[in-house]
Amino acid sequence: MKTFKKSILVLMAVVAVSLTSCKKDDDGGDDPQGGTGTFTAKVDGNNFSGMQGTVVARVTNSGAGQAIAISGGTEQSENLQIILTSFDGEGSYDLNFVNIGTYSFLPDPSNPDPNTVVVYSTVGTGQGNNGTLNISSYDGNTIKGTFNFTGYNLNNTSESVSVTDGQFNIEVTNQ
Repeated sequence: MKTFKKSILVLMAVVAVSLTSCKKDDDGGDDPQGGTGTFTAKVDGNNFSGMQGTVVARVTNSGAGQAIAISGGTEQSENLQIILTSFDGEGSYDLNFVNIGTYSFLPDPSNPDPNTVVVYSTVGTGQGNNGTLNISSYDGNTIKGTFNFTGYNLNNTSESVSVTDGQFNIEVTNQ
């Protein structure tokens, strides 16, 4: 069942890339303070800091326009990822079923079996907006912004995590 739910999450992300999404009209706020290559947040109040080599922002062209994936991982086998399916530069984007925010981790990092990964996502409840991504600047080479969201355990949606104070300043890879 875990493999099925994780397969559904991947399938939803692929399908979501072909859908349109909502973008608010504001400018995305002020730039975060961290230097290039930073990706930080708090997960249920605990500090999360993406380690060098795991912090990535990748823009891809899809049939519907551009999509972007922003992610980072830690030495404790944690990962934060945000996928915007209709990326249109600076602004504020709702995180939900279409634009996805996820937090995942391995309960036992010494056992890298992907079937043990615990995934919390904004798609967990399938309803409404569960967070926001604000892109304060994007020049085609670097992207900066802030984020927050509530992620729901894909195996038990009564469990959730609160991702707050997220910020990033990342060089962009185009595909």
